[in-house]
Amino acid sequence: MKPATTTELERLRRAHAKVAKLVVADSVYAPIFARLEAEIADAEAMLSGDIIARARAIARQSASA
Repeated sequence: MKPATTTELERLRRAHAKVAKLVVADSVYAPIFARLEAEIADAEAMLSGDIIARARAIARQSASA
């Protein structure tokens, strides 16, 4: 898992907003939307000073790998 950066988080948020519009038009994009939400949560956790949040983010990513 590579460390999250604010640039990466901004990129994820922009993608999330774009995919949200796609989901409204066609629900087939819902899994991508959900994946982006999870990635944003993980990136935010990694950028936080909270060791528990970071550990949870790593555990979530390990479980989905």
